[in-house]
Amino acid sequence: MRIALIALAAFALHAGAALAHPDHDDEEQEARTPQQTARDNVIRLVSQAKLPASWSRATVAGTRERTSRGQHQTIVTFRNDAESDPARKLFHVVLTTDGAFVSGDFRQP
Repeated sequence: MRIALIALAAFALHAGAALAHPDHDDEEQEARTPQQTARDNVIRLVSQAKLPASWSRATVAGTRERTSRGQHQTIVTFRNDAESDPARKLFHVVLTTDGAFVSGDFRQP
């Protein structure tokens, strides 16, 4: 009898864990565009005080693809009309094809 109770308890714990954690692979995750990912990186740079706060309101000026050292990359360019220096009105964010941040710079990459 004791062994049956232990087996039943072990089964109940195992089944409970399986029911509490359904397979999350079936859920489709919303794909983020390069523009959204780049904007997240601009906001991160603003929050780290690496860019002025006005860049959080910058608009996307363009997107292009390039290959650098055999790696495909996406460049998203932001325009900030609040910047007084013409050389700092455009900011370029370089992302890998899977959305990882490579670099951000005011100079054309």
